[in-house]
Amino acid sequence: MIALHRKSRRVLATAATAVLLAAASACGPSTEDGKLVLEFPSWQADDESFSPFWHELIDAYEDEHPDVEIDFYQVPFDSFVAQQTTRFAAGDPPDIVHLPSSNAVEFAARGWLAPIDDRLAGTDVLEEWTPLQEQMKWDGRYYGLLLLGYGYALFYNEQLLADAGVPVPETPEQLLTAARAVSEQQGDSFGFGATTVQNPDNYTELTSFLVGNGGSWSEPDGRITAESADARTALEQYRQVLATAPAGIQSQQRNELFLNGQIAMLIDGPFLLSEVDSAAPEVREHLKVTAPPFEVVPGGVSNSLHLAAGSEPEVADAVWEFVELASQPRWQERYTQLTGVPAPREGSVTEQALSETPELELFARLADEAVDIFPESPQLRRNYGRVGDAVASAAIRLLATDQPVERVAQSLQRDLEGVGDDD
Repeated sequence: MIALHRKSRRVLATAATAVLLAAASACGPSTEDGKLVLEFPSWQADDESFSPFWHELIDAYEDEHPDVEIDFYQVPFDSFVAQQTTRFAAGDPPDIVHLPSSNAVEFAARGWLAPIDDRLAGTDVLEEWTPLQEQMKWDGRYYGLLLLGYGYALFYNEQLLADAGVPVPETPEQLLTAARAVSEQQGDSFGFGATTVQNPDNYTELTSFLVGNGGSWSEPDGRITAESADARTALEQYRQVLATAPAGIQSQQRNELFLNGQIAMLIDGPFLLSEVDSAAPEVREHLKVTAPPFEVVPGGVSNSLHLAAGSEPEVADAVWEFVELASQPRWQERYTQLTGVPAPREGSVTEQALSETPELELFARLADEAVDIFPESPQLRRNYGRVGDAVASAAIRLLATDQPVERVAQSLQRDLEGVGDDD
């Protein structure tokens, strides 16, 4: 259990980015003043934690490739996947493809991404990368380079737990006991923080409880397991802990309440650490992080780089050289140092990075132990958007209705079994 030390993180999204996207997408790969221009839309271009890494990497790449220019610009995260889906479907993909990794298989399954096995064979990535790189695989081939894989952690306010007379939880049962104890105190404090309106974050939050209990929504052979004992246990635990959470909030509101000292505990990835310094000093000193209270560490994949299928050879080679540069030890170490989260290459957490962000030791260990919350069934993997909607609907039924867990599980089982029926 360690204290938190990171710079605050800002996520900006303005209407102007939509204009930028429209203008840039009309251009496509082109040469200006003798240079090849590679279009690179991202939701991290204006992000205070991640954009410094990208700008340094781009500058280094352009220094090594004076005949190439990278057009790196912001697209709001809330609309990013929808906009990229529209562009790929229209045959107008960007050159450097940056995706939320949970959507990568969807794009690969539609034939929109180029396999990179032959290119990876000339590198040490598969030997030195986190095992979560396997989530970049579809139908036996790799379609991207994972940039961030992580294990979920328990962020908590030690003062609120101490005031309620409960220890830092190490099991789901202790988590529920502690959450109830905090919520029963007088004042405006909540035991647990969660997304309590329907949102894609419902999937990650609920599935963390499922994977943490050793379960999954499906088996690799495609069998749906939403009615299994593990799934029913997770659904019940999640329902009970939601009862101690503030109603009607999304993830950013949840984070703000935690940083204001009103939420005692929440489960999230290491990227939450970057927001901690925005808390008032009297709150910040009590904010800590530790391993999640589960037998299994649930984990996730954040973002990844890809090559668009059908790119001109000159463009594909230039994009791959950018991807390969990002994979080099120097830049993996720099990613860790600048973002405060462990890069996927083995050995990327240096002594200097640890001195600046001690939490990296915990985050690196959790990433090594993590079991991904991404579905195992190929059918669910290639239809992740519909899976997320189905699980989010189940989460809201747990929150907003008195339906028995068995009925919620049955309904979710039917919904997941129906995913892909109309493909």
